[in-house]
Amino acid sequence: MYFNQGILTLLPLLLVSQVQAQSSSQNLTLGFSANDGKGLVNFSTSVTPASITCFNLADVFASNASSEQSYTVSNAQDFSSQANYTSLFYQQLNESINGDGSGIGTGKDAARVVEVFPGEDCREIDGLAWFGFSCQNADGELYVIPGGVKSFSIVSKAESVNKGKCWVHAEYGGTGSTIFKGCFVAVMAAAFSGLLLAI
Repeated sequence: MYFNQGILTLLPLLLVSQVQAQSSSQNLTLGFSANDGKGLVNFSTSVTPASITCFNLADVFASNASSEQSYTVSNAQDFSSQANYTSLFYQQLNESINGDGSGIGTGKDAARVVEVFPGEDCREIDGLAWFGFSCQNADGELYVIPGGVKSFSIVSKAESVNKGKCWVHAEYGGTGSTIFKGCFVAVMAAAFSGLLLAI
């Protein structure tokens, strides 16, 4: 009888932890830390905004942030507006729709697109790139963001300009981005072709 009571006592705890694990895996979780590993602060939401929503880290983790927000934060007391948050933890996993789990899994398109920016108000600054994430990652992964993160945006994948393959730490903007290099090569090729035709 002692064994059965132990199982009956443990069973609700196991069920609660399983339900919590299932519900938390549907969230988008972002963790920000400084390059010295200090000041880890976390942002989590289950909302998928239809239009681009920009968040400034200073506003999100401010001690006077509104409790009516559609997200939760942890370790907000460790946030410092003076810190350079160059490490990003990214975790996002879709939930099944009507029991169909075919769209669930690491490396597949996620429900949301996340973009992280070196400037406030989701802007580039000083020629630094911004980075995009839109792939599912069940366990989460840590990424280095050169120049740091001051803001980030979230939007529904359906409303995003990213209609191709999902992004994993995709670099855009800034002087070192592949988009800039591609445009530069195209302009130079056109100029060189024009020069050859003129001769």
